[in-house]
Amino acid sequence: MAQNKSTKSQEIRQMPADVEAERCLLGGILRDPEVMGTAVMAITDDDFFYTERHQLIWNALCTLNKAVTQIDPVTLSAELSRMDKLTLAGGREYIFELMESVASSANVPWLLEHLRSKAVLRKLIRTSSDIINKSMDPSSAPDDVLQDAERDIFAIADKQVRDTLKPIDNFVKPLLERLNNRKDGITGVPTGITELDTLTNGLQKSDLIILAARPGVGKTSFAMTVAANAAIKYGKNVAFFSLEMDGVQLAQRLLCSQAQIDQSRVRSGKLNEDEKRKIFAAVPLINQAPLFVDDNADLGIMELMSKARNLKRKSHLDLLIIDYLQLMKTGNEENRAVAIGAISRGLKILAKELQIPVIALAQLSRKVEEKGRERPQLSDLRESGSIEQDADMVWFVERPFVQTHKDEDRYKATLIVAKHRNGSVKDIDMSFVPEFTTFYDATDQQGDDGGGDYQYDEGDGGGPQEADFSSY
Repeated sequence: MAQNKSTKSQEIRQMPADVEAERCLLGGILRDPEVMGTAVMAITDDDFFYTERHQLIWNALCTLNKAVTQIDPVTLSAELSRMDKLTLAGGREYIFELMESVASSANVPWLLEHLRSKAVLRKLIRTSSDIINKSMDPSSAPDDVLQDAERDIFAIADKQVRDTLKPIDNFVKPLLERLNNRKDGITGVPTGITELDTLTNGLQKSDLIILAARPGVGKTSFAMTVAANAAIKYGKNVAFFSLEMDGVQLAQRLLCSQAQIDQSRVRSGKLNEDEKRKIFAAVPLINQAPLFVDDNADLGIMELMSKARNLKRKSHLDLLIIDYLQLMKTGNEENRAVAIGAISRGLKILAKELQIPVIALAQLSRKVEEKGRERPQLSDLRESGSIEQDADMVWFVERPFVQTHKDEDRYKATLIVAKHRNGSVKDIDMSFVPEFTTFYDATDQQGDDGGGDYQYDEGDGGGPQEADFSSY
């Protein structure tokens, strides 16, 4: 009996494995979390890691990655503690030792292939052992044993390659469905800005769009214009997450835009009869629109993703807008560049997961306000490295009046499409009506001189009166 135990122990010790390579792989991921995506694609089996502690650590890394949480020894230790597995995984000291045991992540691809081959050999040994045991059983039918052996061996071979190779017709069918559903060449979500929709064919599924501008130029106004056009004009389901303005302020902007009434008159409450009629006409359009607003100023990327998934599941979702990116919580405020990178990466993942376009508003750095600077550049995005890399499109809103204060520039605006991964870049002329905080096509809402011809008279309603909208 003792000899039998010794033999089994020897077999276990000689099982194909490389514990040091497992340590180097996990340490490489902690050293450079960017390689986590490569590891997730390669590690398809629970038996990939030979030691239990490494399997526990890998499971915790996968949880962090799925939640788009920054991966480092601290967050990993916290996740293992939450799972009540930190002691089994070797404790905090072991986690930090893993990262310190490697200098870089350069060997990760080789380590993945090396450890995969070890895992395959272990599977073959275990499967072969089962085949031997069945063959030694006097009650086993040879044909049954042979059939089971063939099935199990082929199952191991089949698992080695992920089923990502598909016939081309699998991709042609959804393409044809998109083309069949297009309207006037628009295959995505329309923005209501004709030249922009022509350039993009509408906002496309899985695209992350960064919308940036100088302070006070109108990035929130442009985002609200797009949201209102998509929801009210085209019936698209839109979610607007506002971390800067509260819901009532956004509703006021939307109401003034749809009714085309000067915001200052709405704030004062002194409205004539014509203005009241416009508001009464606009309210039902707004109330019936599939537009959802969340004005929680303490929003984190995890909460945003959860709310977006719920909305997609319950009410469908066509467009998501966040105002604005740098205000979101990440739980890693010490390194802001890393934190913003995690947010932009999370938004891109969300866009792909939900198959919707996501517009994220962003601040520009102070460099853009330097004298002599004619227009913003991609490098002007704050923490621009990750944001620019993750974005499929980058838009800049420009209004010359903000700098010149000349009357002829009052209604002029430009949307600079500075990056377009799937198309060309372009400057798109627009009109902006500050009284409505709304953007229009350059040919709309303009007078004969092209500079705007907006008049705000009190009509013939007998002068301004106290507004009464208690029926709503």
